[in-house]
Amino acid sequence: METELIRIAGMGIVGAVLAVVVSERKPEIGMLIGLAFGALALVMVAGKAGGVIQLINDSVKKSGIDADLMVPILKVTGMAYITQFAVDACRDAGQNSIASKIEIAGKIMMLAVAAPIATALIRMVTTII
Repeated sequence: METELIRIAGMGIVGAVLAVVVSERKPEIGMLIGLAFGALALVMVAGKAGGVIQLINDSVKKSGIDADLMVPILKVTGMAYITQFAVDACRDAGQNSIASKIEIAGKIMMLAVAAPIATALIRMVTTII
């Protein structure tokens, strides 16, 4: 796992230098290099997500917690990563206003997905009281 991180970090440094050099003559190509690296890095680590999710599911089953509560948590986590990737890409392109709107939309959507967790927590607290 550490070697993959080193590989991604190395590719990121090379991609950043390449993007800076290319951006001097063709700024739009430099931005595309940055986006391509971001997509490549996501693809490289996507396989690790399955293992992490399985580990979390196993821990939840052993603890006796309702497994349905994990679905929104995992969704919100994925939404946070997607939102951050889009926001960073917009900011790299100099579109701070669009980035801010994506950030707000992502937060609202994450809140909507997390609502079942909050209601379940309220139900648990009221049954205890």
